[in-house]
Formats: sequence, structure tokens, C-alpha cells
Amino acid sequence: MKGKDRGAVSVYLALMMAVMIPLILTMMEAARVNAIKLRMECAADLSMDSVLAEYNRALMDRYDLLFIDTAYDGGNGSVDKLTEHLEKYLEYNIRPSKGNIFAGKDLTGLKLESAELVRVSRATDCGGEVFRYMALSYMLEKYGLSYVEGIKDMVESSSSEELFSTDVSEELNNAQGAVDAFPVPEPPEEQEEGTEWEEPPSKDDPAGAVRSAAGKGFLVGQAVKDEISGAAVDTGVYASHRSLVKGDGMPEDWEDRNSILEYLLFNEYIMEKCANYCEPKEGCRLQYQTEYVLCGNNSDKDNLEGTAFKLMLIRGGSNFIYFFSDEELKSEAKTLATALSFVCFCPQAAQVFELLIDIAWIYAETINDLKILFKGGKVPVFKSKQDWKLSLTNALGMGSDDEGEGNGQDYGDYLRIFLFLTPIEDRTARCMDIVEMDVREAGYEDFRLDNCVAGATVQLVFRSRYGYSFLMERRFRYA
Repeated sequence: MKGKDRGAVSVYLALMMAVMIPLILTMMEAARVNAIKLRMECAADLSMDSVLAEYNRALMDRYDLLFIDTAYDGGNGSVDKLTEHLEKYLEYNIRPSKGNIFAGKDLTGLKLESAELVRVSRATDCGGEVFRYMALSYMLEKYGLSYVEGIKDMVESSSSEELFSTDVSEELNNAQGAVDAFPVPEPPEEQEEGTEWEEPPSKDDPAGAVRSAAGKGFLVGQAVKDEISGAAVDTGVYASHRSLVKGDGMPEDWEDRNSILEYLLFNEYIMEKCANYCEPKEGCRLQYQTEYVLCGNNSDKDNLEGTAFKLMLIRGGSNFIYFFSDEELKSEAKTLATALSFVCFCPQAAQVFELLIDIAWIYAETINDLKILFKGGKVPVFKSKQDWKLSLTNALGMGSDDEGEGNGQDYGDYLRIFLFLTPIEDRTARCMDIVEMDVREAGYEDFRLDNCVAGATVQLVFRSRYGYSFLMERRFRYA
């Protein structure tokens, strides 16, 4: 009986081993599969982080933007180069001990079979929306939307069409034309007693020096006494003008950023990163970068002239509105016009003289406003009595009563207003031009934003020598 018991136990153990061995081997194989999957996950994450760490340093240093430059500091950009870098990191992270004589046996037998980028988001995609998204990510992290709430009130109140509806220079020409067409006899040579003018006013130039100043044409020359930058570039080689390599648009999980506050925050990014006439910076191909964003001309001179014209429109419109609401100013101009009409022996010309003097006074005040702004002072968008600077005598002599700092908005605030009125597509495209100019100036002569990648979707195929094959799709991006 004892011998039979011992045999039964042996049979039992043999039967149990027949069950346990497959179970143990199955568990071991399942552990191997899970280990393979874990290694793939870790290798993919580490490799994509390594790729993202290869952002363009000059772009980060100058503009706080994170993009992978697929040119990798030289030559032509290509997603194939990005793929090669990703594959290199993947192969290392799959087998970090490869070539090490002390490495243990690899129980996963894993290797990368292929890597393919199936969706790439380039900086210039969607009209530069990817670029703008990255710029906004930086500004939101640094300031938040509350930063521009006060700016929103200022630009919205200052962007009335009424302010931009009057070209005071054109109005001056029209008023002068009306005087020229009026049949006024020449005044006598002798000057009447009591007049404050050094010589009798003429119907050919009742507005004094204003007409000759306005006739010079170059508006900046009237308002700016300092030397103007002569820098110029070939805009055809930059993002807004050349043919771009197209990607696949915005990453799928990025939300739209198209609210007014976000547009204003992008404007603040331009103001912070780009130079302008009053806030220059070194190492730039164009000195007046914000003015370039506004006007898009190829030279600093033309961009400053274009900005000065915008300033003249808004300041002329504002001065026009205030002047005709101030009875004292209108009365003073009317008195002079009436006196001039009597000097010319033509009382019926008083009305056309008055209109010309009104417009000439407004024009001179507008030029004085520009002088103040270009010198770093302030001029309120909407003036009150104490903000009106020029007396009539100084206005018609194109003099200046006050070019001090004043109160209200400075040159930068007016640039903010103009940026708000510039289409977002133009702002974005020209800002990308400025970025390309500066990065090329930093030594990356072949730099192009359409070679820069903010994120991508990659399909990876792994194979194990133990007979397993895996397909993995992953996304990597900065923001």
C-alpha cells in the first residue's frame, strides 16, 4: 500500500507538471510581449523628446519660439532629415547597451523596422497660423490674456472710421485750389497799419509756410529731423513672397486662437520682439521692423513714410474733429480770413480764405503731433483744449509751440492701433519675414520657416526576433 501511495503522488505531480509548464511558459511569453511593448513606449517617448530638444537655438534666443529646423543648421530642409534623427534615437533607445561587451542577453529581440512621418505641421501652414499659435503660446505663458484687456479698450476706441476718413493733406490741396480759382485782385504794395504780418498776405499763399512745407512731398522729412535708416532688403526671398513648402496644417488637437484678445496679444508679441523707429535694436536687416509689419515695403525709408502717412490720417482726422468743435479757434481763423480779404480788396473771398486757413492750421498741428511722437513724446488720440499746441501765428509759419512729452498715447500706442487695423494675415506673414531676416542675420543664411516643424504624427513599425511585429502611431509637438 505504501508503494502504491508513492506511485500515485508521482503520477499526480507528472500530471500537474503537464498543466503547469505550458501555463508558466505562456506567462513568460506574455511577460516578454509586455516588456516589448513597454520598451517600445519608452523608446518612442524618449526619442521624440530628443527630437524636440533639437530646436533652432537662434529662433529660441531671439523670438522665444520652439521649432525643429529640418535643415539642422545648414543646407536644405527636409522631413527625411527629421526622420533620420528620429530613427537614430529610436535605435539607441531600443538597445542602449548595443556594442557593450558587458551587456546582458536581450530578451525582447526588438528592432525598428521603419519610421514614417504621416502628418507634419510646418510654421507657415494655414497662412502662418502655426507660427502665430506658437508665438501666442509664449505670450500666454508669460502674460496671459488679461495683459491686453486695457489695450483692447484703447485700440477699439481709436479705430473709428471717422478718424481715418480725412486726408488733411488732400483737404489742404483742395482748399488751396479753391483759393487759386477765386478771382481775387492783387493786394496793393503798401501794408495797412496794425497788421502783424511782415509783408501783406497774398491770395497765392494765404496759408503762409504751410503750403510750401506740404508741397515737399516727403512727409517724414517734415516730422523727423534725425537721420533715417537707409536699410533695404529683397522681400522676394522671405516667407510672405516666395513659394512655400506646404505641410499638413495645424496639429489635430490644437484649438483655434482667433479671439480679439488673442489677436491683440499677438500684436504685443510683435511690439515686444520687433524694433521700431523709437525703439531700435542691433543686428537687424531692417531697423524699422514693426513699420515693415504695417506697410510691407522693402526699405526702412518707405516703411517709415507709410507709417507717417497713417499717423497723419489719424492725427489729421482727430485734429479736424476737434478744431471745428472749438469756437475760439474757428473765430481766430475767421478774423484773419476777413482781414486778408480786405487786404486783397475782395471781401467776398473771406469764406475760401477761412477754409484754407482752417485746413492749414489743422495740417500744421498734425505735423507738430508727428514731431512729438517721433521724438518719443505723447499725443492723445482725442484732444481737449489744453492739448492743442500751435497758435495761429506759429501754425502758418510752420513753427512749434511745444514739442514736449505731453500726455496721452506715445508712438508705440499708435503702432498698436495700426496693427489692430492691419489684416491678421498680413501681420502674421510680415512678422514671419522679420523672423527669417533676423535668424539669417544670426548666421543661419539658409533659414526658412517653412522648413521648421512644430509637431508631427509618426508611424513606427517594430519587429522582434521572437516573431512579433507591432505598429505604433504617436504624436509629438511643442505646445
